[in-house]
Amino acid sequence: MPNENLEFATLTEIFEKNIKQIMNNKESFLPLFIKNFSDGHREYTNYIEQVFRIMRTAEENSNIKPDKKVMKLCEEYVNEFSKIYLSHIDMSKNTLVNHLETRLSFMTTWNEQMRKFADSVQK
Repeated sequence: MPNENLEFATLTEIFEKNIKQIMNNKESFLPLFIKNFSDGHREYTNYIEQVFRIMRTAEENSNIKPDKKVMKLCEEYVNEFSKIYLSHIDMSKNTLVNHLETRLSFMTTWNEQMRKFADSVQK
């Protein structure tokens, strides 16, 4: 025998409450992702600064000075590597922007169609 003391009067109420709860809980992750990215970036930056500090100290305390030709080759290599890496970052960012814009456009279009459908059902 079904329970007569139902919390909700309609199926819509059941789905609406639960889906809204899921959406709100899912959205609560956003601040965590932003904080984690920010904290991680800060720690990575601090780590890199420590590496450079050690390198500077080692260079200052070393009696060995690199050959100018070796320095030039190293500079060219690192510059080219950096250009490639920065290009990949730009491409990744552009891909993400396109993905997010496409997803938003899809959802906007879908919502518009659902609004039209809802309006036509209510007539």
